[in-house]
Amino acid sequence: YRIGQLYFTAKMQAMEAEQPDGAGVEVLENEPAQHPEWGPAMFTRKHYHIDRRFPGWIRPIAPKSGCTLVEEAYNCYPKTITIITLPLFAKFKITVTTVHANDDGSTDNIHGLDAATLKKRKVQYLDIAAPEQGKKMFDKGGNDDPRTFTSQLTGRGPLLPGWQKKVKPIMCAYKLVKSDFEYWPLGGKIEEFMENYEKGLFINGNRQMFCWMDNWYGLTLSDIRIYENEVAERTNAITAIKEGRKAGSIKDIPEVYPRRAADLAG
Repeated sequence: YRIGQLYFTAKMQAMEAEQPDGAGVEVLENEPAQHPEWGPAMFTRKHYHIDRRFPGWIRPIAPKSGCTLVEEAYNCYPKTITIITLPLFAKFKITVTTVHANDDGSTDNIHGLDAATLKKRKVQYLDIAAPEQGKKMFDKGGNDDPRTFTSQLTGRGPLLPGWQKKVKPIMCAYKLVKSDFEYWPLGGKIEEFMENYEKGLFINGNRQMFCWMDNWYGLTLSDIRIYENEVAERTNAITAIKEGRKAGSIKDIPEVYPRRAADLAG
């Protein structure tokens, strides 16, 4: 899953940048670091130019210069933390703390929250094989449906009703999402918009990661790091063209694909 997650993140970053109405993506940092609590990590800092994704009710008050989503993340797998800020609103912040565990989602308080926080917590179970969750993706057709996908490399899938109690190996990503937006009367709307955006990423991202298994299974961490760097160079170039900071055509920028070192050696 660690490899799959890194592959998915890089691939989605590339796909998002390529879409005409997608967010421009700039990767500013992707370097080894030290998290103060969890130790060795990979630190990333990205800018998402998301003015095209803003709902209609906020566009009139959102200046172009402020429509940048700043994402900073420490990946200390099996723990990760992502902090999302929006310079347009100084008091806006979303923090997503994730613990990946080898279970079926039945651990009640894996984040070790205190009693007061537990009372405020709202738990949502996201099932990547449930058609009512992320229905838009099922409507696309193709091979992005875990209910019909079978991996040719591993034999895993399809995920049928009740798969959480039947499938091995299995893991759950426990995500603790905290949002803070102190602007009346827009606070509730902005928080709802961002929380729905993040929820969509969680469910559809893990669904696609499962169905893309044969693209990343067998890659090493070194293979993924090379792919991440190549994707970053490509998406930075695409974003610069889309924003008029660089001349050229996006279609002339070559695609990049992960390469297995073992295959290259063979």
